[in-house]
Amino acid sequence: MTVTLHRAKPSLGGTRPATAGLDAAGAIVWRVEAGNLEVLLVHRPRYDDWSWPKGKLEPGEDLISCAWREVLEETGRQVVIGRPLPKVAYPLATGTIKTVYYWAARLADDSDNPAVCARPAHPAASRAEVDRTRWLPADHALRRLTRATDRVPLLKLMDFFERGRLDTRPVVVIRHAQAEDRTKWTKLDGLRPLTDDGRARARGAISLLAALGVRKVISSPWTRCRQTVRPFANRARLAASTNRWLTEAAAKTKPERAIGLMRRIMRGGPPVVVCSHRPVLPLLLGVIGARWTWPARWPPARPPSPTQSTPGPEKSKWSP
Repeated sequence: MTVTLHRAKPSLGGTRPATAGLDAAGAIVWRVEAGNLEVLLVHRPRYDDWSWPKGKLEPGEDLISCAWREVLEETGRQVVIGRPLPKVAYPLATGTIKTVYYWAARLADDSDNPAVCARPAHPAASRAEVDRTRWLPADHALRRLTRATDRVPLLKLMDFFERGRLDTRPVVVIRHAQAEDRTKWTKLDGLRPLTDDGRARARGAISLLAALGVRKVISSPWTRCRQTVRPFANRARLAASTNRWLTEAAAKTKPERAIGLMRRIMRGGPPVVVCSHRPVLPLLLGVIGARWTWPARWPPARPPSPTQSTPGPEKSKWSP
């Protein structure tokens, strides 16, 4: 099973910053029957077309959560978001460019119950919006799709399937949400909690982690990290585990322990979220990328890539 990584929208714990046009998200739901790839299409009576479940973002919603929600509303099926697929952009009658971001999505099974339990309920789309759904073999779907642009993400999904890279396991690495100002905190740094905004952003990450099917939670034992993953763990009824090698102090003195932990996580196991601190992220992401070695000096010269998952930036200096 392939590990899937997702770009982050730092302000919301989502997946991408909004563009200047209109953003939407959707998914191609897939299954394998008798060794053959099948995908789920929806019929929209207003346009009399066959397409993919998709729709516009709700206020404050990230793209991955939107993709999962639209599938649920338009098909009634619970899914787990997997690999990102090519986006589709086209002009509307108003001249606005609409961009639809797509992901592959597998049907949820019993093992995904924790993530499904963490998800909010959503009403089904009206029959005026979607009146039919249909499973089709992928090659038949290429011919049934009304719009040629909808074939682009499907062709990529078919390519992943042919190469055995469609079934994925997410490994989500996040930095704790915004914590109280380090320079004004007089107690032990490990006790420094999240701000009100940080707690709100931690709650906002629930839908993202649930959409990705996370079933295991690992955190630094420091307060701000535990508070970041606690809302999701509580909603999913999961017991979050802590690991001392994920703290800033431990990673500074024994960085190889954080690296070793991440290597073990990458070898296999259930979909997982790992919450740590900004100075520790290069160690963890270096293992994921398999192209990075931890720096000889501490702290790292530059912060980690802003494209990785994080519930929200903390207004503090880079040095611990």
